[in-house]
Amino acid sequence: MNLRRPTEPLAGCVWLPRLIDKARHAEAGTLHPDFVTPFCHPLATDGAFLAHFELSKEEFLGALRATEGTDEAMARWFTARPQSNPERIAAWNKLAPEIGKPGFPMHRGFQWMLKRLYGGTPPDPRVNSAFTAIAYDEGYLDDLIAPSGSSPTETQQSEHPQL
Repeated sequence: MNLRRPTEPLAGCVWLPRLIDKARHAEAGTLHPDFVTPFCHPLATDGAFLAHFELSKEEFLGALRATEGTDEAMARWFTARPQSNPERIAAWNKLAPEIGKPGFPMHRGFQWMLKRLYGGTPPDPRVNSAFTAIAYDEGYLDDLIAPSGSSPTETQQSEHPQL
């Protein structure tokens, strides 16, 4: 199951393409079992995305069905919503790579995930957010984080989909 990287944008918005990929798999009945529970869950990154843009899982899936799920049609639908204005998209793009870090949404959930999946210790000291955990799991952490430890600048399929 191929998913786009979290930092890949569509309509200028990160995470949107990854969520569309998950939704397509959910609709086709091909969503990996590890992704079923966290898909659009309020305590996962999908849920944070939906909450930020005042969307429900049902509304998102309905739009996917109505647009036949093409990226172009989903981008038009998404940007036509008043809650998906450029300011809110910019705010999400700034927030999303920080999800799970101390002082940011889902920090407690991220700590729980570290315990559940990695015994409480990150597998790499650079794994400090949902985006970096996905990058580690999918094998592109070095591409995502420059040697200086800068924030994610890029964004495929997670072994640990609860992120």
